[in-house]
Amino acid sequence: MPTLRTLTLALIMSGLFSNSLQAADSKTDSSQPVRVLASLPITYGLGEILLKDSGVVLERAAAANLPGSRQTAYFTGRGADALRGLANNADAVIGLRSIWADDPLYPNARRSNIRIVEIDAARPVDGSLPGIAVQPGQGTDGLNSQPWLASNNMGRMADVLAADLVRLAPAAKPKIEANLAAFKQQLLKLSASSEAALAGADNLSVVSLSDRFSYLISGLNLELIDTQALTDEQWTPEALSKLSATLKDNDVALVLDHRQPPAPVKV
Repeated sequence: MPTLRTLTLALIMSGLFSNSLQAADSKTDSSQPVRVLASLPITYGLGEILLKDSGVVLERAAAANLPGSRQTAYFTGRGADALRGLANNADAVIGLRSIWADDPLYPNARRSNIRIVEIDAARPVDGSLPGIAVQPGQGTDGLNSQPWLASNNMGRMADVLAADLVRLAPAAKPKIEANLAAFKQQLLKLSASSEAALAGADNLSVVSLSDRFSYLISGLNLELIDTQALTDEQWTPEALSKLSATLKDNDVALVLDHRQPPAPVKV
């Protein structure tokens, strides 16, 4: 039978050993930089601006040219091992699930690291700050609407992201906040220069051939005459005739598209 003295000594030694392990873990943790993952051009781009020279490591979870629509297949297929390796060492991911419910980065990263934190760049997960402004009738329709093309939404996303990054990496707060201030100043200058340039234009009427420019058009105060977002196959002679009539009847100054339109449309 162990004596009381033996048990007491064992407990003391156990406590000392546990404390030494905790101290070692704490030391190891503090020596490791905070790591953040992003997979979309907008989330990676904003993260890169805010985290510049902050000591926080931002890593790209998917190739820059991989469309968001293909990221689920990538993270569950040929990119699964790469994401697993990144997620195991990451502290947080930057996503957009509040406006794109199918954003696959956080759910797939969490499978490898249960402790990983989700940062939503469009609307804080905990509701600590207001999110971006969504246009009436637009809803949250995924990535196509690109609400960050409106400068006020871009600034709001930077605010939301910076607030969470500061909480995640308190030591980097001064640099993150300085980067945020510089970025918002750039946005203000860009908005002012755009407004000045457009103020001298006699005709601000536009027709959009894409569903991705509603926020941009609204943000620049352009006059949207019509939106005809069609696939190449949908540009029938009737559709082309309608477009021509719209352009002519409304004296449209500019036609917008996010890609090169098919040859018949160019003509």
